[in-house]
Amino acid sequence: MSQDRPSWRQTQTIALKQAIQATALRLFAERGYAETTVGMIADEVGIASRTCFRHFPTKPDLVLWDAADYDLLAHFRARPAGEGVLTAFRAALRAGYATLSSEQRDLEQHRTKLIAAIPEVRAAHLDHLTSALREFTLAVAERAGRTPDDGDVVAVSGAIIGILMISQLPAVERSSPDPDPATVLDDALARLQQGFGAL
Repeated sequence: MSQDRPSWRQTQTIALKQAIQATALRLFAERGYAETTVGMIADEVGIASRTCFRHFPTKPDLVLWDAADYDLLAHFRARPAGEGVLTAFRAALRAGYATLSSEQRDLEQHRTKLIAAIPEVRAAHLDHLTSALREFTLAVAERAGRTPDDGDVVAVSGAIIGILMISQLPAVERSSPDPDPATVLDDALARLQQGFGAL
């Protein structure tokens, strides 16, 4: 979690964004993503459409925005220097999920299902991951003491991002209760770690 206490203005902004997102997700569930316009969401919240667009420039951003104030990459970088890449990432990921309330966990599962189910949102999510991959690869290289173009660094960075992406795909297809996402991810990363233990 961030160590700096947010200002009153920041707190109000986050609260408004949470209200907008909660309303959007409810309307997406009730009416469908394609059938729900930003104008409908703004009307429900009681704000102007331009205010909604100021906080969420695109419609997929309404799904992709993560209100949880947990910087996974920063916590990954802050793990003890003696920890390997996968050990440090798994610890940072578990710590992140531990900070979520039950309501935030439910919201995360809802968002995950929408990302998996809606092509427009899934494509935007892929763009976000692609832009973040370079920074993540640099962080992996720093921890491993290698260069970003090192073959093992490229392989393990891509494998971790791949696991984060693939773990979301079955969410829309399951009829059984959703497993804990932290457990699913940690299990997949543990399996990966058996093959990349040298890092």
